[in-house]
Amino acid sequence: MKNTSIFLVVFALCMISNAYGHSNPFKGKKTSLLFRNSLSHNKWLKVRCKSGDNDVRERYMKPGEDWGFSFHDDVMGETLFWCTMYKGADYKVQKKFDAYVQDKRMPHGGSYNYVAQEDGIYHSTLIHRMRKMYDWN
Repeated sequence: MKNTSIFLVVFALCMISNAYGHSNPFKGKKTSLLFRNSLSHNKWLKVRCKSGDNDVRERYMKPGEDWGFSFHDDVMGETLFWCTMYKGADYKVQKKFDAYVQDKRMPHGGSYNYVAQEDGIYHSTLIHRMRKMYDWN
């Protein structure tokens, strides 16, 4: 009887969610990670991002190119994406960093922007202005 009750509650949540146009009541807010290659002298940039569940294929970005991807926060508040950005000859100069860490105490969503420049990697969100976050290596 208890299992049937649990099933009916979950089923009802799914039905209510679909009635109001939401595809999945267990998804969190949609978040986007956006990257820009602002390296000088026509240098290409390589970006690779991963999470515990996802391995976003690496992307080679020509000078001036923007690229990004989106995902939904984990309902349990445990979403983490880490990325590595590479530059230079044979992409030997690199920086690995946590690009997105979900904080259970506050809602997220929106865009997390990363710009590769010669002196480092810059970051901004809707709340925070562009600022230098990381040096290369």
